[in-house]
Amino acid sequence: MLEFAISTVVILTVLFGIIDVGRAAYAYDWVVHAARQGARFMIVRGTYCIYDPVPLPGGCPATAQDATNYITNANGNGLDTTGIATNQVTVFTNCFRVANEQGPPPCAPTGWIRVRVQYNFSFVSPFVPLTWTMHSTSYMVVQN
Repeated sequence: MLEFAISTVVILTVLFGIIDVGRAAYAYDWVVHAARQGARFMIVRGTYCIYDPVPLPGGCPATAQDATNYITNANGNGLDTTGIATNQVTVFTNCFRVANEQGPPPCAPTGWIRVRVQYNFSFVSPFVPLTWTMHSTSYMVVQN
């Protein structure tokens, strides 16, 4: 009985560790992809946008709230959020031409957009309940 109890604890610890590492890798990949796709979403919807493949509720140009809705799939035609707790996702979006000039979207053509996605990931391991704040930032030039 003692050997079974010790081996069960070890096996369950390894099993939960493998599950958590897989979930964390998936979540981190999603965060990086979300930042990149959010920046792409914003660059084609700058101040003078004319092409809008995904209709926006507020129209064109896109605002910071539109980027957040797209990344968290709040409007139903954004990123796939399967396995992601969207209430733990925070999106920061701003425009700039030089490091000192920053402001909210919509961004002027040939300016830069910065989209930062932050996700509070919670491990499921019952032995060590931890959280990890993942984040990724993407910069792109706004199209004319």
